[in-house]
Amino acid sequence: MMSDVPYVALVSWAKAGAIAWGVALLVVLLAEVRPIQRLIPDWLRNLSRVALLVGTIAILTAGGLVGARLIGEDLQARPASGPSVALELSFESPNAFFQSLYLSQHQEELVATGEDPAPVTFIVESGETATAVAQRLEELGLVVSGDVFRRYMSYEGLDASLQAGTYTLKATMTIPEVAEALQTGSVNALTVTIVEGWRAEQIGWLLEQRGLMSSDAFLSEVRSDQYDYAWLSGRPVGASLEGFLFPDTYEFAAEATPAEVVGRMLADFDLRAAAEIEAALTGRQLFDIATSAYRPLTAYDLVILASIVEREAVVPEERPIIASVYFNRLDPAYVNETALRLNSDPTVQYAKGYDAATGNWWNPMLPGEGLTVDSPYNTFRRQGLPPGPICNPGLASIEAVLQPAATTYLYFHAVGDGSHVFASTLEEHLKNQEKYQ
Repeated sequence: MMSDVPYVALVSWAKAGAIAWGVALLVVLLAEVRPIQRLIPDWLRNLSRVALLVGTIAILTAGGLVGARLIGEDLQARPASGPSVALELSFESPNAFFQSLYLSQHQEELVATGEDPAPVTFIVESGETATAVAQRLEELGLVVSGDVFRRYMSYEGLDASLQAGTYTLKATMTIPEVAEALQTGSVNALTVTIVEGWRAEQIGWLLEQRGLMSSDAFLSEVRSDQYDYAWLSGRPVGASLEGFLFPDTYEFAAEATPAEVVGRMLADFDLRAAAEIEAALTGRQLFDIATSAYRPLTAYDLVILASIVEREAVVPEERPIIASVYFNRLDPAYVNETALRLNSDPTVQYAKGYDAATGNWWNPMLPGEGLTVDSPYNTFRRQGLPPGPICNPGLASIEAVLQPAATTYLYFHAVGDGSHVFASTLEEHLKNQEKYQ
């Protein structure tokens, strides 16, 4: 409470100001009465208007400050029913005042906690906003109110310094404790980079090398059927998640399970690629060898083609051109030239698998293997698409299949520097082979 002396002085000033404001109001009103207008000089009329405006602003400001003071004293006078956060009203700016007022009214949510002490792995994605993080925290039961958490982060200036990474949180933590934990950077986490064009076995090997989990445990999860994303619905029964393990740099908790790792990769695919794929599929068709008729192109078809483009392309600018070649090879208009076969070397490499002699999963296709390798993935012998993706493609290869170049190319030949020369006829192709032997 204010002391008596300042209070008496404040009352005296308030009375004087009220009298001045009343006089100014009277002058302004009289100045509008026609018979009296001539008796009031212009300088007095203008001075009264200014005094009226200043006085009105002062009254509103004083009312707001007094109201805020009363609210603050009321909040401080409330009996404490449990742990509290030392939070006072801020007058640094209008925004700070209203945020502090809101938080003062929600003290209980700030300190409320759950009962489950079990640690929960929580991942903040790079570029994720405080609003999105707050919503997920509430959904997981790690904070009582996502809105209170977001406003607390903003009030304390912590939203701009939110750290991407992997965290171990508990439902028994208060909102200030969770906010503080998200400022300290990832704890107990390992960074893993999944390379574009890797097959699932290579990813499993890397995870095992990093000490996260065994390759077998990871591959077992990749073959599971517990994920229900709409874009996975086109997979054949028993198909693995090959193709959808999105290549990216991840941070995993050291105790992450195979389900958490695979789930994170699928969530990344859903975030980075799924919407773009679904939007581009409308009206797209693919000739179906089994029915000899066109059918809608599915997300699974697209990822199969993108995986082949990923393994084939070296020069980024060639991806849409290579994609156009494969689409053309599946077009019945070119059946006499292609027999509707993709004739893709990487599909044979995938079928051959790991070679203990070289220690590699991807080994060059040897002369004649297009005819001798007996596998449904051998697109020199099989018409149409292989049964599934041959690797996990990056976004650039997916986009190349979504928007292939408009060409009539049916052939391409490696030049030797990673680039290719393209041809529309077999005659042109043979000349290119001879030229770049």
